[in-house]
Amino acid sequence: MAVKKYTFKPSMCEQMIELGKLGASQKMIWSDLGITKDVAKSWQKKYPEFADALDLALVHSQAYWEREMLANVGNKAFNSRSEEHTSELQS
Repeated sequence: MAVKKYTFKPSMCEQMIELGKLGASQKMIWSDLGITKDVAKSWQKKYPEFADALDLALVHSQAYWEREMLANVGNKAFNSRSEEHTSELQS
């Protein structure tokens, strides 16, 4: 089996940030980029702009879910446990 070659593109940074604004988890972001956890970790060390964009994307994602929680404080039908699970996945 051939090893897949991954290529970093600067446009991925904006893509990550936009996904974060939609509440995407870290693994969802990696999936959308078509990369593995190991590739992401390597790129974070090699490309500072990738690391910065991922950090910002995760801040946006956390803020998205916190806004959802605040907007649904009185909504008994809102499942806050799903937000807790999403936050755990990003750690």
